[in-house]
Formats: sequence, structure tokens, C-alpha cells
Amino acid sequence: MVKNYKRFIQNQFEKAKSTASEFISSKSEEQEESMIELNTQYYVELKSIADKQQTTVQAIVNGIIVQYLASIPDERTTISVDQKEDNPLLYLDGICKIVD
Repeated sequence: MVKNYKRFIQNQFEKAKSTASEFISSKSEEQEESMIELNTQYYVELKSIADKQQTTVQAIVNGIIVQYLASIPDERTTISVDQKEDNPLLYLDGICKIVD
């Protein structure tokens, strides 16, 4: 009876270790996916700017990304029926976008 209990406790401990190990490894994989690589020269320049502005390279890069995304025209702009009637190719364009 005692041996069975010890074996049960040992198995539970091994399962807990395995689960913890999987959790830790999956978390590091998620972090790797969210990371980007910067050219070393650009990083050095951004680090210099960040130090002068008392901020971080990450904050500067995030700001650059926000500005870039705001400057991109929204691809989902709707085309009015009048525009489609004036230019039938816009209908074709809309059909092609639906297929893609």
C-alpha cells in the first residue's frame, strides 16, 4: 500500500514537472515569435537617440510602427455604386478581391 502511494506521488510529481516544462518552453516560443531583428547599425543609431531622449529603443520602434500603420491607406475603402457604374472595371476589381 505504501509503495503504491509512493509510486502515485512520484507519477504526479513527474506529471507536474512535465507540465511546468511544457509551459515554460511554450512561453519562450511565444516570446521569440513576437521579437523582431534590427540591423545592428540601425539599433546602434536608435540606441543613441533613445539615450538622448531618455527612452528605449522599443518605444521608438513602436512609435515608428504606429506612424507607419496610420499612414497606410485602408484597403477596405468601399467603392460607391455610382463609381462602379462609371467604371465597370471596379466591379471586376471587387470580384477579384472576394476570390482572394
